[in-house]
Amino acid sequence: MSQYTIEIQNLVNSALEELAAEHKSGKAVDAPAANNLYLLRWITRAIKGQRFPKIVSGDLIRWQKMGRSKGNDAGLMMTFQRISKYYAQFFPEGQEERVIKDHEINAFIDMMEEQGWEVTTSEELVDCGKVQIFTEGPNSLAMCTEQCESCFDGETMIKPMSWFVRGHHADFIEKASQSGFMVHKVTDYKSNVKYHGEYLVYPNNRGEHLAEIPLSLKA
Repeated sequence: MSQYTIEIQNLVNSALEELAAEHKSGKAVDAPAANNLYLLRWITRAIKGQRFPKIVSGDLIRWQKMGRSKGNDAGLMMTFQRISKYYAQFFPEGQEERVIKDHEINAFIDMMEEQGWEVTTSEELVDCGKVQIFTEGPNSLAMCTEQCESCFDGETMIKPMSWFVRGHHADFIEKASQSGFMVHKVTDYKSNVKYHGEYLVYPNNRGEHLAEIPLSLKA
């Protein structure tokens, strides 16, 4: 079975390496518009040739639509470079896989509270219908109390965990990344927790779709 974290790196790195080879050979001009057009054509060929596993086909189709609708403003090269850099940071070649531990999540919760976020971990939030959490501040992070137990075997995370966010989503993504967590958006706003978006954190950060990348990351 294909692993998304491996296949998405293979996809973007293949595209960037092949574009670099075209630059080196003089067959392609290294300029923003030319690079964007090359990558759009590369994506189209990859789709038609079914070059990559199905698990990343949704990304290819989304980028193809973006490239066609936005033209040079699609920024495909920057997108690929940022994905390549971010995933390389979380999955460095030759190093042991990161195991997410319960105490690391507790430390993250403490840090978020120190930074002014309201954190709720005392209510059931998953598979229990619509839930409303009452908070005073603008920024809220909620985790399901049942998942705080069931997603772990001892200290080790073994199942994906839902984190519900209201307020400054970009700040949440930055802080989660700095603490060693890749977060994968399910919805911005309309989750089963009223006014909150939902993100997934996977064991070992091995998500099944593209992670949210902090705005601060420069390619």
